[in-house]
Amino acid sequence: MRFSLRKDIINHRDINIINFHNGQDINFIINVYSDSNQTALQVLRNNTRNIGTTVVMTGDFNIRDSDWDPNIQYHSIHMEDLMTIADSLDLELTMSINPGPTRFADNHHDTNSVLDLVFMNLNNSGFNKHTLNPDIRLPSDHVPLFIEIGIKEENVDVTFKAIKKDSKEEEAFIRDILKGIRNIDTSELKNRSDIQRCTTDFATIFNDVWSTHSTTKRITKHSKEW
Repeated sequence: MRFSLRKDIINHRDINIINFHNGQDINFIINVYSDSNQTALQVLRNNTRNIGTTVVMTGDFNIRDSDWDPNIQYHSIHMEDLMTIADSLDLELTMSINPGPTRFADNHHDTNSVLDLVFMNLNNSGFNKHTLNPDIRLPSDHVPLFIEIGIKEENVDVTFKAIKKDSKEEEAFIRDILKGIRNIDTSELKNRSDIQRCTTDFATIFNDVWSTHSTTKRITKHSKEW
């Protein structure tokens, strides 16, 4: 999937843009911290056109609003900016399965609040819900957010067979292939079945010789695609 931190798109200390590959498609995840001046929102608003298909935008947006916090009775002046940014990225605000505060006050005068939000692309069935996990926040005043990602079942090979170039194994492989081809009976090729017999013999020879001289290797990030 080749995850990459894309500072070339936005190079800002409070915005992390990460892309990953899904087949031929490139998707983006955005993590945000917006300070009391909403600096991150201003930067995002000016750069959304440079960001490709986004599946998740999440983080501490530092906005108190009645749309996501039942203890708040008003709309924030920054809420419209945030929703405009999300809409431009084809994202929608999603509510957690177990609603509750995401930031716990560190004194008795303030109340716990909802500051950490998750926006998802609802057209992407792989990302469809999130939960709060206050039990593992430890000394942090913010609750970890868990996003469930659906991954289809697929058998992925982690090994492959190979013969090292210019090695003794390669020399032996070529020698045995040529020997096998010379031993194929091509004297009587009168119809389709005769041709099929020859091609089957060649395929069998190739598979046998390949199995004899190739070795099993593990796929790593340094492996060549070819």
